[in-house]
Amino acid sequence: MNIISDPIFKRDSVGNIRTWFFEVDGDKYRTTSGLLEGAKTTTAYTVCTPKSQETAEAQALFEAIADQTKKLERDYHRSVDDIDTPLMFKPMLAQAYETVSFPCFAQPKLDGVRCIATAKGLFSRQGKRFLGVPHIEEALAPAFTNDPGLILDGELYNHDFKDDFNQIVSMVKKQNPTAGQLAKSAELIQYHVYDFPSVHGTFSARQNHLAALVFEEMTNSPIKIVQTRVAVDQAHLDGLYLNWMEAGYEGQMVRLNGPYENKRSKNLLKRKEFQDAEYPVSQIGEGLGDWAGYAKWVEFILPGDKRTESGERPKAGIKGTKAFTKELLARRDSVKTTKIKFFNLTPAGIPRFPVAIDFDRVD
Repeated sequence: MNIISDPIFKRDSVGNIRTWFFEVDGDKYRTTSGLLEGAKTTTAYTVCTPKSQETAEAQALFEAIADQTKKLERDYHRSVDDIDTPLMFKPMLAQAYETVSFPCFAQPKLDGVRCIATAKGLFSRQGKRFLGVPHIEEALAPAFTNDPGLILDGELYNHDFKDDFNQIVSMVKKQNPTAGQLAKSAELIQYHVYDFPSVHGTFSARQNHLAALVFEEMTNSPIKIVQTRVAVDQAHLDGLYLNWMEAGYEGQMVRLNGPYENKRSKNLLKRKEFQDAEYPVSQIGEGLGDWAGYAKWVEFILPGDKRTESGERPKAGIKGTKAFTKELLARRDSVKTTKIKFFNLTPAGIPRFPVAIDFDRVD
């Protein structure tokens, strides 16, 4: 059996039209790609053996279609007439933090899952639709009814799970969630919105429009507007950064008052200035209340046994799930060292905003 697919098309970075198609011949397949009106290259055959399919022939067709699907999800189109129509909304991506002019805007950096919200649904930065959070779509529905062209940019997140990014990911990325999983997602996952790209203009203009959006029962709604502050100078910006670090955020996003750009942009800067070092552990402490039975903090020993102003050894919170911290408490008497992540050292040499991220690391 010989199968040749219909060609698919895209426009490349220099304006040329490119095409791609596959050919399946029994238990093998190959692809052809190149300029629509120019040279093309055909790969060698890939010979397939049954894996997810029952026969080698079915496996070859399955793998060829999978290759085609990946290209269609990224930047190819089935019709040459559609090549200049974007397949998805491309979000603005951050560059590394550098010196900025003031005033500028600052937001806490979340450790969530990037999510673009449109009237068609919720999408990842690669254009994959999120099917595990229909409660977010439901909460946004009135806004899209009022303005079908509205586009929001934010993250699926819950600050209560700031130390368990994997749990957030597992909930939002399920492709066939069960009723129980959807109920759990509705209980825990929120949509934190930090930009309004369908509004053309400066960041301040977009923020004004975002502030005007009214979500029903905002206090109990899963839609949250990310705090945005105007920083008037470097000291103010640094102070906001330290406050957000102390509150458990991952860092700081710095925004200039420019347009929304669908690419990596200097209008959006990512600030994460961490150090880390390994220290001997003097003791691991148990939590109280809901945290009884779990490791909640670690006391560690600095070089020269430097102490805090109160004369005590420094302590750090512990990054990890409850399962991890329960296991850590059970073996606390055998733990020797901890890796501490911190912002910087005080003049007395004490780590600022320390968090224990690893124990008895073996490299």
